[in-house]
Amino acid sequence: MTGGSVRVTIDDVARAAGVSRQTVSRAMNDKGDISEATRRRVLATIEELDYRPSAFARGMRTQRAGTVALVLPDIANPFFPAVARGVFDAAAARGLSVVVHNTDADAGAEAEAGRAIVDAGAAGAIGFFEALDDAALAALGRRIPLVVADRPAPDGAVATVRTDFRAGTRLACGHLSSRGHARLGMLDGAVQNKPERRRAFLEVLGAAGQPDPADHVVAGPPTVAGGAAALRHLLARHPGVTGVFAFNDLLAIGAVQALRAAGRRAGEQIAVVGYDDITMAALLDPPLTTVHTDKYELGRTLVEVLAHRLDGHPAEHRTLAPRLVIRGSA
Repeated sequence: MTGGSVRVTIDDVARAAGVSRQTVSRAMNDKGDISEATRRRVLATIEELDYRPSAFARGMRTQRAGTVALVLPDIANPFFPAVARGVFDAAAARGLSVVVHNTDADAGAEAEAGRAIVDAGAAGAIGFFEALDDAALAALGRRIPLVVADRPAPDGAVATVRTDFRAGTRLACGHLSSRGHARLGMLDGAVQNKPERRRAFLEVLGAAGQPDPADHVVAGPPTVAGGAAALRHLLARHPGVTGVFAFNDLLAIGAVQALRAAGRRAGEQIAVVGYDDITMAALLDPPLTTVHTDKYELGRTLVEVLAHRLDGHPAEHRTLAPRLVIRGSA
């Protein structure tokens, strides 16, 4: 490889040889469904570029061995254990091991995780990238097979698995409206690459004719403490709000706690709806009404999509449907 500073990828070989990456894979693995002339051209290009596929990637292509990386923004967030379990189980069924990277939703840490994954020769990566910009994410997807969770694909090479956040938000707001709540507010999670819930909330309020919808959104860290602070800010700004939709369950739990501290009870004076349906949502007092995400299925599907990508298929984009779980907080 000339220069020695940039790792040649299978996509580089495909472009130089004028074929698809699937054809490069077939030539390397001596599959019989390409012409001998094409095989010779691909192998000559591999030699010219000094392309060396990693042992992990070779193993992954035969579904016998390999390591995949799972990038998480916060392993302490109770949303992610069930996702990780789905990833681990689906990977184990394919003879794969999983290495976990925690990034604290920091762009620098996400970029460093990407570099470490590539340098380690991992077969592929699954990631919840909440801070890395689209250009950097697309660049990573050109170096390693990549599936991103719960954000739009930055380009055609990156596969995605997403929850339908717009549908989930409409379920939550529709439920609040059906219970007679005419003034709604939102506690947003301030996650720059996840705008769908906020957009859908504003659309619902705009369609309902609620004045100044954007001013009824308060953003904060997607944590319990962030939810308590955001709820206090929202009610100080708009004391007439009686229905609150939260970006995630942690924010909603913080809101319920803030109401209790103020001598009010969620589900009576003010209704609160969360998102994700983490385990503790059902244990809250009152139990939290929330939009359920099948976290185990999300993890399992992420591995399935990555496996298809590594088998030479084009990047897929799958969407999982949410459902509303009605409990005492709304």
